[in-house]
Amino acid sequence: MIFMREMDNKTIRAFFAIPISADCRHEIDMVVSSLKNELTPCIRWVDVKNLHITLKFLGEFKQSDVAPIMNRLEANLSKINQFEIIFQNLGVFPNEWNPRVVWIGITFPHNLKQLFEEIEKTGFTLGYPKEERGFSPHITIGRVKKAAQNQDLIRIGKVIQNRMPYEICKSQVKGITLFQSRLSPSGPLYSELFSIGFKE
Repeated sequence: MIFMREMDNKTIRAFFAIPISADCRHEIDMVVSSLKNELTPCIRWVDVKNLHITLKFLGEFKQSDVAPIMNRLEANLSKINQFEIIFQNLGVFPNEWNPRVVWIGITFPHNLKQLFEEIEKTGFTLGYPKEERGFSPHITIGRVKKAAQNQDLIRIGKVIQNRMPYEICKSQVKGITLFQSRLSPSGPLYSELFSIGFKE
């Protein structure tokens, strides 16, 4: 099933992502709550309603490209079967000595990488560059504030490093969505442009 909303004639910020189930959002929210109790207020936590798995950030996306990319991807992706992914473990980018992003890892089957490559290929045919970094799916749950002190960074790294590896939740991947992102003083606002569902 595909949904597409009317758009005005201008360039937008857009990205492809996999939505997360309500059950997993709840489990991840519990993880974030426990981290808030251990860490200082130097992390800006992502609102649970904005959690998603980013597949590709398109940046400034042309309004005229919405229909072409939807049609090309729908022809190739609607035949894919739904599949399961596992959210597990915590980590930081770039490393525990200088943490800037707090994330939850994802264990995924090979077809998730194939999905990423199909989006990459389709975007490239429309003039959007491919990712320079390798495919590393994750969920960003927090970003360290620029004002964080060195002792704060050390504590964040230690808390994350000391968390034992464990499974947080499982989620069924039922399709992908192209989101528009609008920046606001209270944080980003996401709205769906279209979605492509997979076979049950």
